[in-house]
Amino acid sequence: MAKPVQLFAWHFMSYPYLPDDFDKTQETGWITVPNELYDKEKSRGLLNEYIDQLAYADTIGFDGMVLNEHHQNIYGLMPSPNLLAAALTQKTKHGKIVVLGNLLPLHGNPLRVAEEYAMLDNMSDGRVVAGLAPGGGQETFNYNVSAAGQREQFWEAIDLITDAWTKDGPFVFEGKHYPLRYVNPWPQPQQRPHPEIWVPGARSPDTMHNVARRGFCYFLSSRVAGGEVAKVRETFDGVLKQYGSRYEPSRMGMLMSVHVGETDEKAKAESHEGVWYFLKYCLKGHLRSEKGRSLTMGAGIPNMDSPGYRKILEATKPGGAMLGDARDWDELLKTQSIIVGSPDTVYKQIMGILEQAQVGTLLIQFHMGNMPDAIARNSMRLFAEEVAPRLRKDSAALFASEYPELADEMA
Repeated sequence: MAKPVQLFAWHFMSYPYLPDDFDKTQETGWITVPNELYDKEKSRGLLNEYIDQLAYADTIGFDGMVLNEHHQNIYGLMPSPNLLAAALTQKTKHGKIVVLGNLLPLHGNPLRVAEEYAMLDNMSDGRVVAGLAPGGGQETFNYNVSAAGQREQFWEAIDLITDAWTKDGPFVFEGKHYPLRYVNPWPQPQQRPHPEIWVPGARSPDTMHNVARRGFCYFLSSRVAGGEVAKVRETFDGVLKQYGSRYEPSRMGMLMSVHVGETDEKAKAESHEGVWYFLKYCLKGHLRSEKGRSLTMGAGIPNMDSPGYRKILEATKPGGAMLGDARDWDELLKTQSIIVGSPDTVYKQIMGILEQAQVGTLLIQFHMGNMPDAIARNSMRLFAEEVAPRLRKDSAALFASEYPELADEMA
């Protein structure tokens, strides 16, 4: 049998204590949202609660836990995901710890990122997945960095990091952006030749080519349905072939949000407040066009190649509805970005997506918005016990059928 789909619990760590009039008084939840809304007393212990939710995922059989980096927003309280990853190295024993990812243009010298990931890999006994990303338009605003040269800077930083993990030091790195006389990091990662590297992208051909050229894994960061993911996978397959490689499910992953309840009705009822808090508040200024001002995408902001940005503009209808503009459950569930229902319903929908998309890794957000801890954990438990086993079994059969050479390799 082929390798089954890998199931990771992703946590955005959103701020859950916004006032009831937030939507009326604030134009966005990003960058300019006043931090006087951060209630220090209500938030006492909040990050520890979120860390414990991810640690719980490790105890019930998820393949790993996922963190990411964002700055100055209510969507994700993780300006330094490496700090949270360090906590998880002490609280977990089995799953991979994925940081997707460090935003390299914001980190000064990327050698520091190489060193921190190496420390985490040692602390976790080789369980770290090194996510590396350039960051979105909001990071350009947050750190006052120029988007114009970020892509070139980003790929040079990645090459410095991989060299630091694989070449004997000290050596000289002759970079345009990072010229270094001595590259000689201690400690070195436990994993050889280096931790697995994942790079998220939003369909940019430039990202796909650079990922394929370096042998990394590609993660679609856009929230799109299975059919759209399949189109991206076909494009990525074509790119891989240009570099003498071939597509297999382990080379690509996607993001989704899931809530599992005992029945469809209960799942909707218990997740309703958390889901709509996430849609209306956390996505305001990002993936919500109604009543908000976008601060995560705009002219001159995206750090992507011109052809990729042109495609986004061609496919975007100004003022068109986005995920955060969903008006009811029927409209929301049609997007396939947030899946809510009983174990059977969730299994069928995710399996349908896998049949179309044929990606080997799912990064699944269980906690949404202001969802209570107990409700998020029960959803994770139901998924782990009643959905995951069927997904693993049937995805392995699917991948073996679609990619018989993989089954032969594992025989």
